[in-house]
Amino acid sequence: MGIQSNIKYDRNISGMTELKSSSSTALSLIIISFCALLWNSIFITQYKYQWTIDDKESSIILLGFFIAVNIALFIAFCYYLVFYYIRQPMLKISNISPRLGEKVAVTWELPDYRSVSRLSIILEGFESIENLYKEKPSQSIIASIRLTDTIEKRDIRSGSAEFNIPGNSMHSFTAGRFQIIWHLKLHAEKEWKDRRIKYIINVQPHEV
Repeated sequence: MGIQSNIKYDRNISGMTELKSSSSTALSLIIISFCALLWNSIFITQYKYQWTIDDKESSIILLGFFIAVNIALFIAFCYYLVFYYIRQPMLKISNISPRLGEKVAVTWELPDYRSVSRLSIILEGFESIENLYKEKPSQSIIASIRLTDTIEKRDIRSGSAEFNIPGNSMHSFTAGRFQIIWHLKLHAEKEWKDRRIKYIINVQPHEV
């Protein structure tokens, strides 16, 4: 269900809090580092064995395969390192725990805006139900507000938007296998690899 709002843009909004991505690129760095450590440990053991039995031809093939895998791991590590520490988009919000019906301001900055051909940011609320017989929970959208959808480099580089949290929706909620989740979805379209990042926000109920 799409909910329309009158979005106002203002590039001079103060008192903002930076949001942290719910998808951890740091975890990818840890996994790659662990795989590299495990792979090198296995190789050293196997290479010593091949060399001991005087199988030089197999040793050379194994060495070439080892170098190729390490180059791939190194490239992957560098990619995620740059992705996480250098080129990460910055998204800020005026209130990290807004109430239903409350006006909220969001600002964004993209360090690598030159390589982005299109930027869209959407506020989305959805219900999630974990199914015991399925790997992924079933989800259905309860509210959606498009904050920006632009191809202008000036607006991709930095911008802001003001909007209202839908007052007739449900606040963030967790009970067993049932959840109501709100997040901001950033989608930066690129020629070689799109970037999709989600930022969880905690929507509070109406003030009593």
